[in-house]
Amino acid sequence: MDHTHTRAGATRRRRALAGGGLIVATMLGLAPMQAIAANDAILSQLAGNWVGRGTVKQSANATAEQVYCKIANKLVNDGSGLEQRGRCAIATNSGQIRGTIQAKGGSYSGTLDTFNTKGPATISGRAASNTISFKAEFVDRKTNRPTQATIKLVVADGKYRLVSNGANDTFVASDITFTPQ
Repeated sequence: MDHTHTRAGATRRRRALAGGGLIVATMLGLAPMQAIAANDAILSQLAGNWVGRGTVKQSANATAEQVYCKIANKLVNDGSGLEQRGRCAIATNSGQIRGTIQAKGGSYSGTLDTFNTKGPATISGRAASNTISFKAEFVDRKTNRPTQATIKLVVADGKYRLVSNGANDTFVASDITFTPQ
């Protein structure tokens, strides 16, 4: 038997197996990247537990009050959605916050139920860079009237800021910055 051919054949088999192993390792290495690609870039930064501090105005003529929030955000639907649960409190009011946001092709939609809305608000918007601009439609709990507001959600530096304009954009209703808990 010619050992030269046997050694050469064994070397080729080892190289083929090593090459096959490299392809499998590369595919496995790409698998997490594909999973990350399914996540929405902005929503994925919002996942986790957050503490929010800022101001809230109950109406255009009201004095701004300090607000404190504890929120838990969880990615759903392979990272294309976000569920939000928590509480916010001010001196004159407090209550649960519940919401959902679904991302699809740069557009966002969902619901947001707060102690200022009678039933959930419907929200829809678009993203530009690190900011989602939402339009919200809801029944105001205080006036019992349908109204609209705009909400800007800006993600930067490991935190996010939520600014809403109330009563058809006539005043800043809230300005809250959330930091990781």
